[in-house]
Amino acid sequence: MLKKKPHLVLWFIGAILAVGCCISYLFKIDTNFLLTIGNIYLVVAHSHIFLLGSLWFLLCGFGYFILHKYEIEPIYSLTKIHLGATLLSLLGIVVDQFTNNDGVESVIAWASILIFLVAQTIYFVNIAMATVLKVRVK
Repeated sequence: MLKKKPHLVLWFIGAILAVGCCISYLFKIDTNFLLTIGNIYLVVAHSHIFLLGSLWFLLCGFGYFILHKYEIEPIYSLTKIHLGATLLSLLGIVVDQFTNNDGVESVIAWASILIFLVAQTIYFVNIAMATVLKVRVK
């Protein structure tokens, strides 16, 4: 299923995050995600992280869906790397929220953000290369 329809995996993860967003709004869970950059504190509500993550996963799934609809097959190894790194970054953010070591928290959070950015760059490269290779083959 991952090779033929990676958009279903992304849509499933997006749906789970959307449910998490709804639960945090319905039960008024006001927890925050804190990142420290020197003297600057970045505070983001978990519900906003759930909402943004849900939208991002749904949009990435839509990109793979468009490829599937036009019978363009993405590069499987890049798809696996993209999904694995994205899930690893999501896991890193969750682990960061449940650890109590102040020194480790920011390292895990920043590493997760960096992994997420690299994974999304791989996503765009995958979409572009698959499209270019399909056009070149025809």
